[in-house]
Amino acid sequence: MYGMSGPELLTQLKMQDTHRDAERLHRVSDVLKERKAARSALIRLNLAHFWRRSASTRPALQPRG
Repeated sequence: MYGMSGPELLTQLKMQDTHRDAERLHRVSDVLKERKAARSALIRLNLAHFWRRSASTRPALQPRG
């Protein structure tokens, strides 16, 4: 970076900052996607357990004919 004028150096530094910010946003986006996938998988699992439990207790709740 030696030999650059002041404005060239500032431009180079701003480009590096922009690139670093873009990489950080990309990593954050990946983490958020992973969290969303884990959350939806947990919800599906909980729903499956709920319906399995309600199906097993349902015959006991129905009146005998």
